[in-house]
Amino acid sequence: MMSPKKFFIATIFLLAHGALAAQERADSLVHHPDMLLYLQSPADNGSHIILRQSTAIKELFNNYVVRNHYKKLQGFRVRIFFDNSQNARQRALEAEANFRTQYPDVPTYYTYQNLYFKVTVGDFRTKSEAMRFLRTIVDQYPGAFIIKDFINYPAL
Repeated sequence: MMSPKKFFIATIFLLAHGALAAQERADSLVHHPDMLLYLQSPADNGSHIILRQSTAIKELFNNYVVRNHYKKLQGFRVRIFFDNSQNARQRALEAEANFRTQYPDVPTYYTYQNLYFKVTVGDFRTKSEAMRFLRTIVDQYPGAFIIKDFINYPAL
């Protein structure tokens, strides 16, 4: 039987180890429907975390995510259109429609702010994830660039 002090130290060590392993993979982090399962998957260097918990904890975690789906988190998006000319509104709507046709699974955001019509796409957690996507669309949208923005939580 482990003493409470040793249990606490072991728990802190495991959490710190998990945080380091997660940090190493943060650049390649993609949405996973079950984050606890994702944390247990082996990292590139072979390290892994073993989580033993009741199903109630997993259900509470997933319920928390579902209840807070409307909240935003800091992330990145790709701006594919940005203009304030006379026909900017029509061109922005066309750019948004064209993009939705080419990439139906990527969310698009049409905004008007400070005399500028803007079309921004994607909900990327990391800048490198946004850069990878930017490289795939740069031929169709040569003026596209990455912006820091509040993004939506991914769907479960």
